[in-house]
This record gives sequence, C-alpha cells and structure tokens, in this order.
Amino acid sequence: MVEGEEETGSAHLADLLDEHRDRLGADLIVFSDTLMWRAEHPAVCTSIRGIVSATLEVRGPLRDVHSGAVSGPAPNPAVELARLIGRLHDDKGRVTLPGFYDDVIGPSGRRRAELAALPFTEEDWLARSETRSARGEAGFTVLEQLWTRPAAEVLTLLAGDPVGAARGAIPSAATAGLSIRTVAGQKATDVADQLRRWVAANLPDTVDYELTLSERTTGDAYESPPDHPAVLALAAAMEDGFGRPAGRMGNAGGGPAELLARTIGAPLVFFGTGLPEDRWHDSDERVSVDMLLKGAATLAHFWERLGR
Repeated sequence: MVEGEEETGSAHLADLLDEHRDRLGADLIVFSDTLMWRAEHPAVCTSIRGIVSATLEVRGPLRDVHSGAVSGPAPNPAVELARLIGRLHDDKGRVTLPGFYDDVIGPSGRRRAELAALPFTEEDWLARSETRSARGEAGFTVLEQLWTRPAAEVLTLLAGDPVGAARGAIPSAATAGLSIRTVAGQKATDVADQLRRWVAANLPDTVDYELTLSERTTGDAYESPPDHPAVLALAAAMEDGFGRPAGRMGNAGGGPAELLARTIGAPLVFFGTGLPEDRWHDSDERVSVDMLLKGAATLAHFWERLGR
C-alpha cells in the first residue's frame, strides 16, 4: 500500500483501511518510512514516536494598528505568544504541560544498552545533523532523547508583515505551528487535552486565541515486539545486505504505524534507508544510491527468510 498523506497527518488513512479491510489481511506489516543510523553501521529500527500537531493563533488588536498611536496599552499577540512558547520547557529541558510525563514508559535497561552500543560522538552527530549544538532533556543521551523520550517543538512562527518595508504596526495576530512527539505509554488524545488546558491556563485574558488540533492527524507511538521472528529475520537480512552486523535503533519522527498494526491486527517492522544527513524536507533533500542498493539486497534476503 502506498499512502501519500503521511506528511499532513494521514487524515484519510483510517477510513481507507476500514473501507478495504477485507483486502488487507496480513501476518506482518513492513513500514518503510524510517531512517538508518549510519551508512557503514546498519541498525534495525524497532520503534517510532507518535505525533500531535497543532496551530495556535493569538489575537490582539482587531486590526494591525500603527504602534505610534497605541504602543504601550495595546495588547501585542506576538509578545504574548513568545511568552507562552518560552514557558513550554523548564530549565531541565522538560516539557511543562501538566501530566505530560505521567504515562511515559521510560527506556528499559536493554533499550539503553542497545542505543549505547551504536557508534556515537557528539562531534559526528552535529556534523551530520547540522544542528549546531546538542541540548534537551537532562539525564538522557542524544539517542535516548531522539528515540525514547517525548519532545515538543515550535515549527513555525508568524506575526506582522515579514516581507517588504516595515509598517510600524502592532500585528493583530501571531501564529505558531507546534509539533509534539510522544512515546510509549502516552496517548495522542490525552496529550492534545493537556495542550488545550496548558494554553488556556497560560495566556492572559487581554488576548483571544484559537488552538486547532485535528484528532485525525494525531498518532500514537509504536514499538515492534523486540524478539519477534520477523525482527530477527530482518536483522539477519540486513547483515547479509550490508555486510555488517545490525544494531538496534528507533525513529524520532512519527507515522501511522500504530494505526496500521491496530487496524490490521498484525505486528509491524520498520525498514528504511534514509540517513540523518539526507536533509529530509529541505530544498536539497537527497538519497544515497549505495544505501538504496544495499536496502534492496536486504529486502531480497528478508523476503527469502520470511518465506522459510
């Protein structure tokens, strides 16, 4: 099955699965939209984070108003939105939504050992990810944060007229796009409610706002059964395809894995050949032909092993 709405939340996928459920019987689901850790160090992805996407619009004046006429007493939605975003994390890098971590299932000792076994240096990570610095939740490594811990990000900010000559006006509205990555134990619907309550409690009554969350574009995290025969077969096939033993990793992004597994009633395994340095979603997104060829070889070995 090829589904083209994943980047916008797979809003119609659930209906598609229900409509064609009789054609989708399966013993196993192979999900391809995931990353590989390094070109020279393959790793089987066994987990994916969930996602809650939201748009928050904060409204101040009824129209853009010249600051020379009202600056001072007029509410500024850009300032109030900035204040709110500044409270999204505490000084330990933890998300401040009340109850956010209550249901989080932390990484097991086995999982932390698997991630620690992957070759990692901060210098290499910063060079390949081009993120300038490494920060985040205290007490967890970069890889643990990426694949086993939840996160909240601001993806877009807009207020006033960013293009052209400055108008000297206080904007009537400011908008932010938010992305929350969830992990095992959390439910996207619960996190959406936590976000609603947090916004309501932290924005002053001097401004109005609208928080938009589409329940159809949320998704829960998913973890493959770690010792499932298909996971072991994929690890062996990856060693055949890449010529190196395969480690274990996760995927920091989200996708409809949990929906597929739950609806079809089959376990799901992940296999993708993207790399962190492939610049996904940028203007110069790319792919390694060598990774594609090794991936094709891996899948050939995988199907053969599954057949046996």
